[in-house]
Amino acid sequence: MFFSRRIHRVVTPAALSAVAAAALIGVTASPSQAATRPGWADTSSLSVRVHALDSGAGQRYATVILTNKTHRTVRTEGYVGLQLLNTHNKDVTTHVVRDRGRVTLITLKPGQSAYTRLHWAAVPAAGEPTTAEKNPTRLEVTPPDSYHHLDTAWKLGEVLQKGRIDITPLVKGTGPTF
Repeated sequence: MFFSRRIHRVVTPAALSAVAAAALIGVTASPSQAATRPGWADTSSLSVRVHALDSGAGQRYATVILTNKTHRTVRTEGYVGLQLLNTHNKDVTTHVVRDRGRVTLITLKPGQSAYTRLHWAAVPAAGEPTTAEKNPTRLEVTPPDSYHHLDTAWKLGEVLQKGRIDITPLVKGTGPTF
Protein backbone atom coordinates (compact mmCIF):
# COMPACT_ATOMS: atom_id res chain seq x y z
CA MET A 1 0.00 0.00 0.00
CA PHE A 2 1.24 3.44 -0.96
CA PHE A 3 0.95 6.21 1.60
CA SER A 4 1.34 9.82 0.67
CA ARG A 5 2.07 12.37 3.24
CA ARG A 6 0.77 15.86 2.80
CA ILE A 7 2.95 18.62 3.98
CA HIS A 8 1.14 21.76 5.07
CA ARG A 9 3.15 24.90 4.81
CA VAL A 10 2.16 27.99 6.63
CA VAL A 11 3.23 31.25 5.06
CA THR A 12 3.57 33.93 7.67
CA PRO A 13 3.29 37.67 7.00
CA ALA A 14 6.99 37.98 7.84
CA ALA A 15 7.86 35.42 5.17
CA LEU A 16 5.73 37.27 2.61
CA SER A 17 7.46 40.54 3.48
CA ALA A 18 10.87 38.92 3.03
CA VAL A 19 9.88 37.54 -0.39
CA ALA A 20 8.48 40.92 -1.45
CA ALA A 21 11.62 42.72 -0.29
CA ALA A 22 13.82 40.25 -2.16
CA ALA A 23 11.77 40.78 -5.33
CA LEU A 24 12.14 44.55 -5.10
CA ILE A 25 15.91 44.50 -4.74
CA GLY A 26 16.39 43.97 -8.46
CA VAL A 27 13.76 46.58 -9.39
CA THR A 28 14.70 49.63 -7.34
CA ALA A 29 17.37 52.11 -8.26
CA SER A 30 20.61 52.03 -6.38
CA PRO A 31 21.28 54.95 -4.00
CA SER A 32 23.80 56.41 -6.46
CA GLN A 33 21.23 56.33 -9.31
CA ALA A 34 18.54 57.95 -7.16
CA ALA A 35 20.95 60.66 -6.00
CA THR A 36 21.88 61.62 -9.59
CA ARG A 37 18.31 61.71 -10.96
CA PRO A 38 17.06 65.31 -11.26
CA GLY A 39 14.12 66.36 -9.09
CA TRP A 40 10.67 66.99 -10.47
CA ALA A 41 9.90 70.53 -11.73
CA ASP A 42 7.28 72.42 -9.73
CA THR A 43 6.16 76.02 -9.34
CA SER A 44 9.12 76.87 -7.12
CA SER A 45 11.57 75.87 -9.86
CA LEU A 46 9.79 77.30 -12.91
CA SER A 47 8.83 80.63 -14.40
CA VAL A 48 6.13 81.05 -17.07
CA ARG A 49 5.45 83.30 -20.02
CA VAL A 50 3.10 83.34 -23.01
CA HIS A 51 4.33 84.05 -26.53
CA ALA A 52 1.83 84.88 -29.29
CA LEU A 53 2.29 83.17 -32.66
CA ASP A 54 0.95 84.15 -36.10
CA SER A 55 -2.81 83.85 -36.42
CA GLY A 56 -5.34 83.95 -39.19
CA ALA A 57 -8.93 83.30 -40.29
CA GLY A 58 -10.35 83.26 -36.76
CA GLN A 59 -7.66 80.89 -35.45
CA ARG A 60 -5.22 81.91 -32.71
CA TYR A 61 -1.95 80.31 -31.61
CA ALA A 62 0.53 80.86 -28.80
CA THR A 63 3.09 79.02 -26.73
CA VAL A 64 3.25 78.76 -22.97
CA ILE A 65 6.90 78.52 -21.99
CA LEU A 66 8.11 77.08 -18.67
CA THR A 67 11.73 77.94 -17.80
CA ASN A 68 13.90 76.36 -15.11
CA LYS A 69 14.79 79.32 -12.88
CA THR A 70 16.89 77.34 -10.39
CA HIS A 71 20.57 76.41 -10.30
CA ARG A 72 19.80 72.69 -10.48
CA THR A 73 18.54 70.36 -13.19
CA VAL A 74 14.83 69.40 -13.05
CA ARG A 75 12.53 66.98 -14.92
CA THR A 76 9.01 67.29 -16.29
CA GLU A 77 6.70 65.59 -18.77
CA GLY A 78 3.13 65.70 -19.98
CA TYR A 79 0.55 68.45 -20.15
CA VAL A 80 0.09 71.70 -18.24
CA GLY A 81 -3.20 72.80 -16.73
CA LEU A 82 -4.66 76.16 -17.77
CA GLN A 83 -7.26 78.54 -16.35
CA LEU A 84 -8.09 81.99 -17.75
CA LEU A 85 -9.06 84.80 -15.34
CA ASN A 86 -10.67 88.20 -15.87
CA THR A 87 -9.67 91.58 -14.40
CA HIS A 88 -11.48 90.68 -11.14
CA ASN A 89 -9.54 87.38 -10.85
CA LYS A 90 -12.73 85.43 -11.59
CA ASP A 91 -12.55 82.30 -13.73
CA VAL A 92 -13.27 82.74 -17.41
CA THR A 93 -14.65 79.61 -19.08
CA THR A 94 -11.64 77.50 -20.02
CA HIS A 95 -11.95 74.05 -21.58
CA VAL A 96 -8.51 72.49 -22.19
CA VAL A 97 -8.36 69.71 -24.80
CA ARG A 98 -5.16 67.66 -24.99
CA ASP A 99 -4.00 66.58 -28.42
CA ARG A 100 -2.65 63.07 -28.79
CA GLY A 101 0.98 64.06 -29.17
CA ARG A 102 3.84 61.99 -27.82
CA VAL A 103 4.66 62.60 -24.16
CA THR A 104 8.38 62.46 -23.39
CA LEU A 105 10.45 62.98 -20.26
CA ILE A 106 12.18 66.37 -20.44
CA THR A 107 15.29 67.29 -18.47
CA LEU A 108 15.83 71.02 -18.02
CA LYS A 109 19.20 72.38 -16.97
CA PRO A 110 19.23 75.84 -15.35
CA GLY A 111 17.84 78.40 -17.81
CA GLN A 112 16.42 75.80 -20.22
CA SER A 113 12.76 75.77 -21.21
CA ALA A 114 9.88 73.54 -22.30
CA TYR A 115 6.77 74.71 -24.11
CA THR A 116 3.26 73.72 -25.09
CA ARG A 117 1.49 75.10 -28.15
CA LEU A 118 -2.00 76.53 -27.68
CA HIS A 119 -4.70 76.82 -30.35
CA TRP A 120 -8.10 78.48 -29.91
CA ALA A 121 -10.83 80.18 -31.93
CA ALA A 122 -11.63 83.87 -32.17
CA VAL A 123 -15.03 83.20 -33.78
CA PRO A 124 -17.99 82.71 -31.42
CA ALA A 125 -20.01 79.50 -31.35
CA ALA A 126 -23.71 79.77 -32.16
CA GLY A 127 -25.42 81.75 -29.37
CA GLU A 128 -22.16 82.43 -27.54
CA PRO A 129 -22.01 85.88 -25.88
CA THR A 130 -18.91 88.00 -26.38
CA THR A 131 -19.20 90.43 -23.48
CA ALA A 132 -16.22 92.51 -22.41
CA GLU A 133 -16.29 91.33 -18.77
CA LYS A 134 -15.37 87.83 -19.95
CA ASN A 135 -12.22 89.10 -21.64
CA PRO A 136 -9.34 87.24 -19.91
CA THR A 137 -6.39 89.22 -18.60
CA ARG A 138 -4.48 86.53 -16.65
CA LEU A 139 -3.56 82.90 -17.21
CA GLU A 140 -2.93 80.35 -14.46
CA VAL A 141 -0.55 77.59 -15.59
CA THR A 142 -0.23 74.42 -13.52
CA PRO A 143 2.90 72.38 -14.33
CA PRO A 144 2.45 68.62 -14.79
CA ASP A 145 1.87 66.72 -11.52
CA SER A 146 1.63 69.93 -9.50
CA TYR A 147 -1.12 71.22 -7.24
CA HIS A 148 -0.04 74.86 -7.49
CA HIS A 149 -0.03 77.23 -10.43
CA LEU A 150 2.02 80.05 -11.88
CA ASP A 151 0.39 83.29 -13.09
CA THR A 152 1.15 85.31 -16.18
CA ALA A 153 -0.52 88.10 -18.14
CA TRP A 154 -2.90 87.15 -20.97
CA LYS A 155 -2.93 89.81 -23.70
CA LEU A 156 -4.25 87.62 -26.50
CA GLY A 157 -7.97 88.42 -26.36
CA GLU A 158 -10.98 86.23 -25.83
CA VAL A 159 -11.01 82.47 -26.18
CA LEU A 160 -14.28 81.69 -27.90
CA GLN A 161 -15.98 78.39 -28.81
CA LYS A 162 -16.91 78.08 -25.12
CA GLY A 163 -13.33 78.54 -23.89
CA ARG A 164 -11.82 75.64 -25.84
CA ILE A 165 -8.00 75.64 -25.94
CA ASP A 166 -6.22 72.76 -27.66
CA ILE A 167 -2.77 72.03 -26.19
CA THR A 168 0.17 69.80 -27.02
CA PRO A 169 2.35 67.90 -24.55
CA LEU A 170 5.41 69.77 -23.32
CA VAL A 171 8.41 69.74 -25.65
CA LYS A 172 11.92 70.93 -24.84
CA GLY A 173 12.75 74.42 -26.15
CA THR A 174 10.95 77.75 -26.42
CA GLY A 175 8.86 76.92 -29.49
CA PRO A 176 8.49 78.63 -32.85
CA THR A 177 9.12 82.36 -33.09
CA PHE A 178 6.70 83.24 -35.92
